[in-house]
Amino acid sequence: MSDIQQLVNGYLDRCQHVRRLSENTVRAYKADLKQFCDAIGRTKQLPDVSPDAIREHLMKMARNHDISPSTVKRRLAAIRSFVREVDEDLARQTFGLWKLPIRAPQRLPRALSRSDLASLLAPADRTPSTSAESTETTMLCLTILAATGLRVSELCSLRVQHVDAYKGELRVMGKGSRERVVFLPDSTLRAQLAAHVAALDDAASLNSPVFANGRGRPLTPQCFRLRLHRLAKNRAFKKSVTPHMLRHTAATMLVEAGIDIRFVQRLLGHASIATTQIYTHVSNVALRDALERANVIGSVVGRSVPSAN
Repeated sequence: MSDIQQLVNGYLDRCQHVRRLSENTVRAYKADLKQFCDAIGRTKQLPDVSPDAIREHLMKMARNHDISPSTVKRRLAAIRSFVREVDEDLARQTFGLWKLPIRAPQRLPRALSRSDLASLLAPADRTPSTSAESTETTMLCLTILAATGLRVSELCSLRVQHVDAYKGELRVMGKGSRERVVFLPDSTLRAQLAAHVAALDDAASLNSPVFANGRGRPLTPQCFRLRLHRLAKNRAFKKSVTPHMLRHTAATMLVEAGIDIRFVQRLLGHASIATTQIYTHVSNVALRDALERANVIGSVVGRSVPSAN
């Protein structure tokens, strides 16, 4: 009979080669299940693992304030998925009518202001350490992320066959191997992407990456994060800027522009609309700020209304 660690190894192998989950998802599952094995006992046999032991481990994790609510949710999903696959009866006893209480996230998604975004997307001068080609590629990637809310891993995974620049359509493989079509509404951005694809090596196959680094190899998320960090530093940003902030920024601006939350969900590739709902809270914050600035009643009666904190 296999012990827990062997079952986890088999499960991760199926995630990668049968379910064909993304590399990032498999890596996250591996880390989460390693932590689970360490807590439960990696050499234990499955019949020796009780529902109470699994629930106790999860509750202890949820009470740990050093672990963010989003991490708790991800680990819960990984453990539940693993247990369901290796023993449906154990999964039913563990998770059937039981729900893990997870504290609400303490902060809203970090998004850039419109002025910061405009500063970031302004034409960049080439530095001595970068080529004109890599600078143009960086700026094109930035603009696409800000326009579409793509994950940086999705952007770096784009292949020539996934892009119809003239129609402004990108075929994206997101989390859970869910494919979606993302649209580029801006005609200038479409033209820039079309010119970029047309300039790729004539010998490039349909499976060639759309974006490459300075050495001609596929652009990686790590490489792009470093480029973004350097750009923000050169432009004297006081806070760090990450690719995921561009995703939050795109979603926030769309919600504030009145786009239906279901359309935003589809654009971002969220499996559940509950994940997208966080941006309605961001929009409410913007609404309150706008109302306070307008201060209609105060302007009529000649007084200022104190802002609510």
